[in-house]
Amino acid sequence: MDFDLHGYHPRDIIDTGVLARMLEQAWEMGETRIRFIHGHGRHRGISVGFVNTNTGFFGLRLRWQLRHNKELRRWIKYTTLDCSEWGLTGVNLKRNPGPYRTALDPDLLPQRSFKQ
Repeated sequence: MDFDLHGYHPRDIIDTGVLARMLEQAWEMGETRIRFIHGHGRHRGISVGFVNTNTGFFGLRLRWQLRHNKELRRWIKYTTLDCSEWGLTGVNLKRNPGPYRTALDPDLLPQRSFKQ
């Protein structure tokens, strides 16, 4: 399952609990892997301060949460975090023996902060 987070600010997704709801609902659907498409923060005409990474500010915040937020470990295998692709972060979900959800909530993601 892929989530395109272009147009969102990290505070819209991470600080509001939307990230946890995304992971929970994907797990409830029986998904095995989730990928967040957040962009890599380059080619915008500004020099970034994190030149040795393959992501931007959003990716760094997202990856920190997936690695260190113990509440998210109910649904994810945090040791499977995949940061190998520019602008993408993937993680495996724990097995759900009885998935019962068929679709994500339509109002799961808030309105975008920025234009795409």
